[in-house]
Amino acid sequence: KMAGLNWKHLLIVFCLVGFIFIAMSSGGESEVFDWKSVDLQKLPLPANLDALREKVLISADRASIDGADIYYQSASPPEGVVKSGKTVLLLHGAAFKSQTWVDQVPTIATLAALGHSVIAVDLPGYGKSRKTRVGNKGKFLAALIKQLSRVKPVVVTPSMSGSFFIPMLQDPRNRNLVAGWVPVAPVGTSKGSSFYADIKIPTMIVYGEKDTGLGYRSRDDLSALPLATSPQV
Repeated sequence: KMAGLNWKHLLIVFCLVGFIFIAMSSGGESEVFDWKSVDLQKLPLPANLDALREKVLISADRASIDGADIYYQSASPPEGVVKSGKTVLLLHGAAFKSQTWVDQVPTIATLAALGHSVIAVDLPGYGKSRKTRVGNKGKFLAALIKQLSRVKPVVVTPSMSGSFFIPMLQDPRNRNLVAGWVPVAPVGTSKGSSFYADIKIPTMIVYGEKDTGLGYRSRDDLSALPLATSPQV
């Protein structure tokens, strides 16, 4: 393994990078692309990734979004790295926060080192946004994407954060806000069963090999998405 990257993080990065590349390069042909059989690990990572990650600067800021005071962190590709023009929005689970993507798994720095802009937020009620609450989670997340991201992002939604993303998709007007979706065993997937067939968002389904509860349920529910990959375990 590379220094600073355990094998699970490396696997997720491999898949996510491949997913972003294919989702973005497929352009208007994403609806006819065979997402079920795509090899998301076929793109190699640069040999100097560790050195590039060390050059990434991660900044912190706050924003008022839909009446909520939200803390977030962001990073751009360092000097010398070709910019992809793509953005990844990292949400988090109930026991985590944006800092998780910095010091527990260096995902922000890794994705920025690979050429992508990255945004990681502390959702309302968590981390440094814990003192704020929102009534309509789907409406809030749509407002956050519009305010913080200049382009349609690929959104990563582990566990609890599904309670924000899936309600957002209920409103058809919000489905054009994102370029891709990476659900990591999110909660609430059964609530979207009535409209999943209408979702034309490239989706990479992810769950842990030992997550036989929520992981299996979300896998089964999300497999109804027309542009979903085979589950990445």
